[in-house]
Amino acid sequence: MNEFYEFDERSYHRKGGFWRYTAVALIFLLLGAVAMYYISPYIQDSNSNITGKNIGQEDKTTIEKDVEEDESNNLPSLGAKGDLFITSDNPVVEISEKVGPAIVGITNRSVIKQRSPFFGQIEEELEGYGSGIIISEEGYIVTNNHVIEDADEIVVILKGGKEVQATLIGQDSVTDVAVIKIEEPDLTVAKIGDSDKVRQGELAIAIGNPLGHTLAGTVTVGVVSAVNRQITYGNNQFTMIQTDAAINPGNSGGALVNSKGEVIGMNTLKSKAEGLGFAIPSNVFMPIVEELIQKGKIERPGIGVLIAQVTDEMVETYGYPKGVAIVQIANDSAADKAGLLPNDIILGVEDKKVETVDELKDEINKYQVGDIVKFTVWRDGKEFVVPIKLQQLEG
Repeated sequence: MNEFYEFDERSYHRKGGFWRYTAVALIFLLLGAVAMYYISPYIQDSNSNITGKNIGQEDKTTIEKDVEEDESNNLPSLGAKGDLFITSDNPVVEISEKVGPAIVGITNRSVIKQRSPFFGQIEEELEGYGSGIIISEEGYIVTNNHVIEDADEIVVILKGGKEVQATLIGQDSVTDVAVIKIEEPDLTVAKIGDSDKVRQGELAIAIGNPLGHTLAGTVTVGVVSAVNRQITYGNNQFTMIQTDAAINPGNSGGALVNSKGEVIGMNTLKSKAEGLGFAIPSNVFMPIVEELIQKGKIERPGIGVLIAQVTDEMVETYGYPKGVAIVQIANDSAADKAGLLPNDIILGVEDKKVETVDELKDEINKYQVGDIVKFTVWRDGKEFVVPIKLQQLEG
């Protein structure tokens, strides 16, 4: 299917005698003492916290623990908070004004060294263009991996044309998601929506830099043509939102926005046929963003093999069992170290039977890199179980 798609380059007085006043005063003094005993922990003094409650030892322990947990979680606040208050009959104008500044241009600069028969080694400077979405006040920006891939220098172009150097935080070619970061104050942050709530036919606004920065901040309007589209590009499969809002090269990494001004997708692919654009749903790319910020990469467990599904024809012709056949094994991979061989057929992972490539991947993905997992394998008519230590797959 690759030939059909391409990347888009939050007081009173009372009368009475002395003793009456004395008795009344004693009663009030007694009541006051009792009241002070019970409410004194709640009276704010100059050293108490802003809630006015004195902090006991137990409370201090709890607060210190919360602070430690916050410090251990390096993930910044992602996505603008609160309602954008998109209220007009034509929300596209407000969305353009309020969300547009959160969509940036990205320039990928790289140098290619080549050898010339006449001039020796020469260098050729290349520039690529794309878009990105500002997702935090700290300057984190999400974009497509193919926008920044192989870059020697990444430059972000803000609303108004200011250029800022960016640092690569993490990238993942399998999902085509990358995170970069800039140091810049007073950034407009995009609000991230819930893509699981997106419905076919609802308004869709695409914002990005088609055909380079001369057309920066271009807004196009359409509808959500379909949800949960399974698109295969290269060796990877993507779950996409389909839209007819115009998407062109340079829109990659830009935002697909709903009528509330929420980013519901990141524009990634366009069909060579007109009116077919595709965006990675926000609920798909945001967990990847979080892991990239925390770890700099996506932990993706595997065993280092090229696999293929055993077909019904292979079962009938060769007597193979239903399962997943190993076509090739990477040198020094987890499978290689475990003694697996090409033509071995994987029948199960732990206590789960697997018959398809997707089932095998789903089972492996339940575990972590470094886990030792038991695989049931068929070879030459015999079954055996082999423990394999899962490795990190590059991507």
